[in-house]
Amino acid sequence: MKTTGQRRIRVLVVDDSSFLRRSIPLLLETDPGIVVVGTAANGLEAVRMVRELRPDVITLDIVMPVMDGLSALKRIMAESPTPVLMLSHGTHEGARQTIQALSLGAVDFLAKPSGEVSLDIARIRKELIEKVKTVHSAGAKWFDAGGSASEKFRQMVFEAGSESAAAARGATGTFGARQKIELVAIAASTGGPMALQVVLGSLPRELPAGLVIVQHISRGFSGALADRLNSVSPLEIRKCTGDEWIVPGLGLLAPDGRHLKVGRREGKLCASVVDEPANTLHKPSADVLFSSIAEACPAATCAVIMTGMGDDGAGGIKAIYDRGGVTIAQDEATSVVFGMPKSAIEKGGIQMVVPVESIAAAILDVLK
Repeated sequence: MKTTGQRRIRVLVVDDSSFLRRSIPLLLETDPGIVVVGTAANGLEAVRMVRELRPDVITLDIVMPVMDGLSALKRIMAESPTPVLMLSHGTHEGARQTIQALSLGAVDFLAKPSGEVSLDIARIRKELIEKVKTVHSAGAKWFDAGGSASEKFRQMVFEAGSESAAAARGATGTFGARQKIELVAIAASTGGPMALQVVLGSLPRELPAGLVIVQHISRGFSGALADRLNSVSPLEIRKCTGDEWIVPGLGLLAPDGRHLKVGRREGKLCASVVDEPANTLHKPSADVLFSSIAEACPAATCAVIMTGMGDDGAGGIKAIYDRGGVTIAQDEATSVVFGMPKSAIEKGGIQMVVPVESIAAAILDVLK
């Protein structure tokens, strides 16, 4: 069935499993807005077919013969820049490679089901379709015809000394006199792994505040993300696994499948990992983190909401703002998905909106 008035999203499916090369197109094409234009069994085939077919989106496996997914991704981004959705297993090595793929230019990823039976595959249909559409939308910003996606993205994200960054560094007067900031809290979803690397890579080792992070991520992937963030940041970044003191220079990432909360004990800030509330759409939840901060130390917090789908965090960051905290949102131009920042802005809980490359500078201004 064809949609009217709108071109369908053209997808290339790349996977060494013949079962998945049959199943994934069937799942995708249950949506009338998507058509699969080809399948490839390895990375080398994928590179060739991307040149020939010019798909709108690629779903890309990681472990394949002849040429693996990471090697193919590098070639595709260099030769035929195209929005990519990685499909990966949640093993330790699979998670590590997936986070690496997001650093190489992939827009998002989806964890494969544990088995190749039809029921397991069918369970991912809705999320697979949603992510293909999200990746396609994000690609419209970074993968314009005739341009180099990787070059554009690096310019947008990594250029130092830009006018916007300079403006953020000079923005101390925006906030006025206030309580000393003890905590920086960051929340992100789709596009967050790359955006977090940009922000955390620009914060100094001697950051005079503690740091807590919520990133929406599939089960089994938060440890690999923490390792990646730790490798690119001067700060120590690790996954929070229980009760920990919040101290300057340390970043604690929420584990997948559990919430991160902040409280005070013995007069000091501490982080805890909890299972309740159980009925949140996301786990970890940005709203759960921000709401706990609004109770424990709102006026001593700089809260940041970054790229992501939906409205998680909008209510919690508004509570921090209402109680005297500093609040920052990533701007639309550098967000993969502007949902979370936009919702927070519309609720009236944001004081400053800046591009991703300026967020670290804005945080440091607040901490002066």
